[in-house]
Amino acid sequence: MEFALVRHGESEGNLGGRVLGGQLGPDLTARGRTQARAAARELTDWGADALWSSDMVRARRTAEQIALRTGLPVRTTGLLREQNHGRFDGAEPGTLVAEKTPPGLDVTEVRWGGGESIVDVYARLRVFCEQIAAGAAERVIVVGHSDMGCCFTSMLAGLDHRRVRWNRLHHGQVAYLSWVPGQQALPV
Repeated sequence: MEFALVRHGESEGNLGGRVLGGQLGPDLTARGRTQARAAARELTDWGADALWSSDMVRARRTAEQIALRTGLPVRTTGLLREQNHGRFDGAEPGTLVAEKTPPGLDVTEVRWGGGESIVDVYARLRVFCEQIAAGAAERVIVVGHSDMGCCFTSMLAGLDHRRVRWNRLHHGQVAYLSWVPGQQALPV
């Protein structure tokens, strides 16, 4: 199974460097729409069988541009959302204060701000992959987010939640990944 992972185009919230996390909005900027169209052009002839997107506005708007070029319907799911940071969602960078990781936990196991841990994000993405594997699609475009994308690529590479590779895609960037369901177990 092959995936083309696309990070959404630049959104209005990205301009101020805010922690967007679980916020359903904001929409794309003019630059973000241009980035979405560029990703769509890149994927036009890739031969995808399905187009899935996070249900957050910035990802959906990016996926809509891809749908125009590929002719595929956009299927949305909350399983592809960005990590929810609870009370930190929408925070300005200068307002965040470092907190200590509780004893006995890895930083990826903490639900910072009352939101989701990386373990929680992995669990969502595992469910998504299992649903996709049960279908007939072999080439799937996935439109998502920064941290969600790092978790997705790390999980498909067989890395557990403690070894996430934080190589974030740029806005509108496409990364090509592969996974063999049944042969490559997804880490817990």
